[in-house]
Amino acid sequence: MTTPRTPTLVYVTDPMCSWCWGFDPVMKMVRQRYEHRLVLEVRVGGLRPGNTERFDDQRKNYILSHWRAVHERTGQPFNFACHMGSDFTYDTEPAARAIVVMRTLLPDRVFPYLHNIHEAFYVKNVDVTKEAVLAELAQPHGLTNEQFLESFRSATVKKAVWSEFDQVRAWGVNGFPTLLAKQDGEATMLTHGYQSIDVLAPVIETWLNATATQGYVH
Repeated sequence: MTTPRTPTLVYVTDPMCSWCWGFDPVMKMVRQRYEHRLVLEVRVGGLRPGNTERFDDQRKNYILSHWRAVHERTGQPFNFACHMGSDFTYDTEPAARAIVVMRTLLPDRVFPYLHNIHEAFYVKNVDVTKEAVLAELAQPHGLTNEQFLESFRSATVKKAVWSEFDQVRAWGVNGFPTLLAKQDGEATMLTHGYQSIDVLAPVIETWLNATATQGYVH
């Protein structure tokens, strides 16, 4: 007899992706509506991992234009002052690695932690490329500085996050946010880019209804 399986929805994101911050309220609604019917996984795609370019005025203006577009489309708050220090580089690897740490140590807290990193960067104007900041943001979720930093600095987690970037690309994802339907180790794209819940919900429902005929339970 075949054992019933639960559908798996993969959310591919980056904690320093402005459209993912715009998508944050939508994902909250997805979790509220569907967590009892599916397994929801978070994977980090790597927006600008390892980037070393300085955040000069030209680059800042380019980034802020994207933030304004996200704000206008989604209504999510942004701090457009964006007073980052002279040593700031838009390297998204540390924040992505922090998500892997939280998912590994406290998987039930990965979505709230992702929200906190988004909010710290886009609203509170905090440099979330710094490990001390990421460790501090993890404390309310139950990780001490020592616990977080031991995992964050480990060779295992450093390797895991880059392997995850590779896996996401192998799935054909080249932008965020993206939702994937995963079945038997294979992932297929459901939606790519920002979608409202009104657009997204019928897509998820159609997929869930299809999986019901393939031996999955909801």
